[in-house]
Amino acid sequence: MEGPPNTSPRRGLVAAAWAWIRATIDDPNRIAYLYIPVLAFLPLTLGSVATFFYFGACIYIGLIFLGRRISWVWPPTTAFACLVALGYFFVTMISPLAFANKAAGWLDVGTAMHFLALTVLVGTLVQTPKVDVFDLFLNGVRAAAIVSFCLALVQVFLLGHPRATAGMANAIPFGGTAILAAGLSMVGFTRLSPAMKAFAFAALVCGIGGSFLSQTRGALLALPLVAVVVVVHVWPLIRVRIGQTVLVASVLAAGLAVFAIALKVPERVEEVRQALQSETLGVDRDPSTAHRVMLWTHGFDAFLDRPFVGYGSQNAVAEVRARAARAGIAIPAYRHLHNEFISVAVGRGIVGLLALVLLLVAPLIIVGQAPRDGRQRERWAFAVLLSGSYAIFGLTNLLFSHDQTNTVFATGYLVLVVAAHQAQVGITSFSRPFLGVPARP
Repeated sequence: MEGPPNTSPRRGLVAAAWAWIRATIDDPNRIAYLYIPVLAFLPLTLGSVATFFYFGACIYIGLIFLGRRISWVWPPTTAFACLVALGYFFVTMISPLAFANKAAGWLDVGTAMHFLALTVLVGTLVQTPKVDVFDLFLNGVRAAAIVSFCLALVQVFLLGHPRATAGMANAIPFGGTAILAAGLSMVGFTRLSPAMKAFAFAALVCGIGGSFLSQTRGALLALPLVAVVVVVHVWPLIRVRIGQTVLVASVLAAGLAVFAIALKVPERVEEVRQALQSETLGVDRDPSTAHRVMLWTHGFDAFLDRPFVGYGSQNAVAEVRARAARAGIAIPAYRHLHNEFISVAVGRGIVGLLALVLLLVAPLIIVGQAPRDGRQRERWAFAVLLSGSYAIFGLTNLLFSHDQTNTVFATGYLVLVVAAHQAQVGITSFSRPFLGVPARP
């Protein structure tokens, strides 16, 4: 029997694909369900692609707003979080507006655009009540920890790279993000199914392993925080299974210790200790650590001389290097001062420091304002890991002037804000939006 004229199976497939795309774009619940886990997955595996994906969502939001699929909202449950993010962004604008080298200053502002766009993303996700952004994000992070560890193994053991970067720009953001992913993978562990518990535990191991492969010392500083938060978070399960927990923890610790020794992690830590004890800061043995200490010392002096708004972020390194040169110390032309707090103090002064500290503390305040429901323990673990890890990373490196680390923090912050909002307005059950091809009318 012949079908209608000008029809074919191929045309039917194309029409169905187009109908699926249209239905997905038209329904924010549907696209958010797909978007959140992918955004969680991308930073560790594809680096800056995640940043484009983050801002791509803003373009989509603009289009569906014009198409009246969503409206502009500013609920009181998210107002504090959005104001903190906006405040941080606007403080970065002091640098190009008030100091020389304005072009470089505007580039610095550009890396903070995540926090300007965050308000738009929050306003959209609070209008997707079907979507459990919290669990979707955690599953994406778990998958990323496992995949990035596999990529790191290939880089180090097959390609011969000295330090793994997986899909990120360099080893430092990868090491920090991997250790954070390890901790986040265990959030919500007690209510997972057996299969998902195995998935989460594998992600924990892979995240720590990936951080070891990166040889990032700043990331290793966060390992005790991750261990404490994970133990406290899963204590209800540990308490009833002490024997199994001790056995698993012993095997995991032994395995990681062997892995760390094979990668010479203890030797790298010892270099730092010897450099700090040396009168010359061990410039010949570990110039990286020596230069960091010099940057911090002269940076603190520069901050004391101009404490209110600093010298402009674009001029911070030049100012500190000039001070070191006057003291007879030659420091290479680093892009930053290898300490977020010193960098901000020199570049933006007390005003910038206050904005930075508030941004790091805000996740804890957001969770503190949420109701004590069944997921409050999970939100606390998430917030402590996000804020605490970034504060620790900031002691030895830069946090918010790199698009990849900005994307990781902004995405985690976004998810926490929306999860807290859902708890405050009483959204406790979620359903997967219909993801199939819509029926023909």
